[in-house]
Amino acid sequence: MPIAKWKIKGIVDDYDTCGCCGRRGLKRTVALMPLDADGNEDGTPEDVAYYGTSCAATALGWTQGKVTDTARAAQAEQNQRDNYARRMISIYAPVEFAPVRDKARVYYGRNPHQRTRGVKASEEVAKLLDEARATLADTTTGPARPSRIEDFRRYLVIFTSDERILLVHSLPEEEAECQEQTAAAQRRANQIRCTVRIVAALDAEAARDVAYADELTREWNTKAWQAAHA
Repeated sequence: MPIAKWKIKGIVDDYDTCGCCGRRGLKRTVALMPLDADGNEDGTPEDVAYYGTSCAATALGWTQGKVTDTARAAQAEQNQRDNYARRMISIYAPVEFAPVRDKARVYYGRNPHQRTRGVKASEEVAKLLDEARATLADTTTGPARPSRIEDFRRYLVIFTSDERILLVHSLPEEEAECQEQTAAAQRRANQIRCTVRIVAALDAEAARDVAYADELTREWNTKAWQAAHA
């Protein structure tokens, strides 16, 4: 009987039992996607097997060290895709249902070369959001990640006088406490001649992207946050 072929998708903390030998209490397992005869992925997250590194090494015919290194690299790539997805959602989800003109201004403002190529902004925004949401919904190496505007958090971003980000700080959900921290940050920023911006995003890195964006993008970002928490 031929040995199954697998592709390592990443490292998983949510499964502590090896799907091959049944060993329990593992600190982590390796996510293995089955491949077809041509080496293409042949399944969905439901078809992924979760093996300990020893069993994964046996299944692949590799050393445990190679399995571990490959799993870490695959997980790092997945994390990068997640980070990009959070940035795209934080930028474009607020303008998903905005007037076409505003949506186009936001998209072309970030992708000016696309205007001359005849790329339709509305179609590209929809495509980017679909791909980003699918990325964060993928459960191959863990549970689905937050992807809705309702999942945005507010961040206080302080810029230096030469438009470099000095600080990104997550604000509390409670409005009075949020206003108190914002006012304190504004007073401090005035003393050191800095600028304060409040933006909403899925994480701190995405907040940086929103804070650097044009005024229209930030305007729709604020509207989206207010509408989601009305």
